[in-house]
Amino acid sequence: MGPCNPLPVRRGLAIIVLLIPLLWTTWGWREVSRNHQQALHFANITPPSDEVTGLGPFALEGLWRMSSPNSRFGGWSAMIEIGTGQFLAFSDRNMRLRFTPPGVAAPDVPKASQVGIRRAIYQRKRGRDWSVFDIESAVMAPDRSIWLGVEDDDRLIRIDADRSKGAFVEIPALKDWPVNGGPEAMTRLTDGRWMLLCETCGPRRGGLHLGLAFPDAPDRSQPQPFGIELPVGFDPVEMAPLPDGRLLILTRRLSLIPPHFESGLVLADPAKLDPKRPWQTQELARIDVRAMRENYEAMVVKDTSKGPEVWLLSDENGSALQETRLMKLRLDMARLPH
Repeated sequence: MGPCNPLPVRRGLAIIVLLIPLLWTTWGWREVSRNHQQALHFANITPPSDEVTGLGPFALEGLWRMSSPNSRFGGWSAMIEIGTGQFLAFSDRNMRLRFTPPGVAAPDVPKASQVGIRRAIYQRKRGRDWSVFDIESAVMAPDRSIWLGVEDDDRLIRIDADRSKGAFVEIPALKDWPVNGGPEAMTRLTDGRWMLLCETCGPRRGGLHLGLAFPDAPDRSQPQPFGIELPVGFDPVEMAPLPDGRLLILTRRLSLIPPHFESGLVLADPAKLDPKRPWQTQELARIDVRAMRENYEAMVVKDTSKGPEVWLLSDENGSALQETRLMKLRLDMARLPH
């Protein structure tokens, strides 16, 4: 018998390692029968105190498992505050969820409107089927119009303040962004500028990602491309301005063994953005302990008299092996780097 050639074995192992994330997120897919019941349940999660680590200037104030009998529930990848004490989340399956988070009073919201799970964008394709938009980011403008970033599309969607109609806003620069690399994160800064971040654009050597900066709303101004340095291996999934004008960026990466998502919270100062060189950031926190981690994709920063609240919402990818989780953090602004 001749000597064994280890090359095929190594190739096989490499393929298995590469398939682990795919197997993890597909083996757990669950079949869901159609149900449009408008109900939402929160189950409190209390992590052991010795596992609440890595949060830096943030304090954990709440963690809940969210569930609903509604077959449209899940896949939440963007979220905004709508001014009534409620949040509005959007999914990668073109759904929207209106809900009141635990501990938040919404006395002006009728009981029948406390929860609402509906289609987000109504657009007919040829025939009778509805179009499906993979919504990844959302911003409410000062005029209360809602802007949505969509995967694999070179357009943003603008919904009028009265929610009666919407329009596509073409962004030619998005044509150069790769498939599955759309505007994963979008925000309006306190100075009126708008920003988009690409999840998978750019060479990403040392954590480099690409973005677009608009001096005004995207339908009234032209973007300036820029590069941004994030922690190596992490991709941007959402961002929101802090009260001092700086930017909080939610990042994510998939670890292989065992398969799980890690999240990070990163600080960036828009005053230091220079399109000619990579924009430097500072990581503030890492969410990677078993009791707290999930695939967090949506974020809302809410300014209060006790300091900013940071709410994170996860996307369970339609998998029985993952959960929809809502996390509430409190940020101590005095502990941020200067």
